[in-house]
Amino acid sequence: MILKLYYSPGACSLAPHIVAREVGMAVSPVKVDLATRLAEDGRPYAEVNPKGYVPALRLPGGEVLT
Repeated sequence: MILKLYYSPGACSLAPHIVAREVGMAVSPVKVDLATRLAEDGRPYAEVNPKGYVPALRLPGGEVLT
């Protein structure tokens, strides 16, 4: 099971990344530019998390935890 962790450098996104790694979960990090509100894949981050905050965790079933 691979999770997508949406993060931004300098934000509190580091904590869930560390926890996921420590418990052995496979995490695929996706960088978000908070100035442009775009994920590194070019998608508007509002499609992932309408609140606009990081971190956000997309589960394999498509659900997003914020």
